[in-house]
Amino acid sequence: MAKYLIVEREKVRSNIKKVRQRAGSATVYGVLKGNAYGFGLLEMADMLRDEGISHFAITEPRDLVILRNSGFVDEEVLVMRSTSIPEEIEKIIEYNGVATIGSYDAAVAINGIAEKNATNAEAHIEIDTGMGRYGFLPGESDKVISVFKYLSSLNITGMYTHFYKAFSSGKTTKTQFNEFMRAVEAVRQAGFDPGTLHAANSSALLKYPYTVLDAVRVGSALTGRVAAKGNFGLSRTGYAESNIVEIRWLQKNQTVGYGGDYVCRKGTRIAVVPLGYADGFCAEKQRDQYTFHSTSLVCLSALKAWLTGKRLTVSVNGRPARVLGHVGMQHTVIDVTDLDCAIGDAVRFDVNPILAGAMIPKKYV
Repeated sequence: MAKYLIVEREKVRSNIKKVRQRAGSATVYGVLKGNAYGFGLLEMADMLRDEGISHFAITEPRDLVILRNSGFVDEEVLVMRSTSIPEEIEKIIEYNGVATIGSYDAAVAINGIAEKNATNAEAHIEIDTGMGRYGFLPGESDKVISVFKYLSSLNITGMYTHFYKAFSSGKTTKTQFNEFMRAVEAVRQAGFDPGTLHAANSSALLKYPYTVLDAVRVGSALTGRVAAKGNFGLSRTGYAESNIVEIRWLQKNQTVGYGGDYVCRKGTRIAVVPLGYADGFCAEKQRDQYTFHSTSLVCLSALKAWLTGKRLTVSVNGRPARVLGHVGMQHTVIDVTDLDCAIGDAVRFDVNPILAGAMIPKKYV
């Protein structure tokens, strides 16, 4: 039986339109990292281009190469990972990408390779206001200014920062924003143009309009899967679909799944679907089921679900079906006692596409 990750094109296009409305006159960078959040690098880039988005952001130089070799030759592509590795810098320059400079060492390395190739390397400078990965610290303005002043083979066309808590903390985001703007002002006071300024990610764009500067970087909002609470008028898309391959009756007291945590309280008609956490379904919740700590967590989670009336379900012929026991690596058992269904019927699963992996082919509808 087949299984697919289903991507609804019209929902994605609708989300792109709503993002553009929110961004106003700001440039929208479509963030395509992690294979476009599991939705497909080239397919998502194509949908963005169809909707008039001509700026992309990625993290891996190899994605820049794939985009250029696939016909995306005119779009600006920002590589959002500072690097001092010569081979990566060569690729960014050769394939006309915009590098990220997150340290003076990276700036020197990029400048040196550009100078060797008798060209200029376009780059944006990242300011680390709390993410703790790449970027000059807010107190390192002298180093940032030195990049503008002394490294003549660099063409600095932008500055940005990355909010790490925009989905939940307005206070933290405001602090980060202010630190970033102080770093920008230091560059201006030194007589240099910081270029395009961008700070807002998906959550910040939707929650904090003041963070929208010259550009915004949007990834999860394109799929309607934003970490911030609320859907903001976006359409959630991306689900897995497979088929029932087995239907049978289990007797009272029969256990289901690894660990035997679920026990049938009565005769139960069950269906087996060959899709599990290796395909992204409940992948975030899988733990070692044989440790006391993990078993305790599972029991507490089950108790909470029972008390609140919440059950993990999938959809069979448009009706909810309860999941029984632990979700397996490649199998899920569901209760179909009261459902009219047959072997071969389609079952829809809510999955996180970025965790679905390459094992499931994508179907764009």
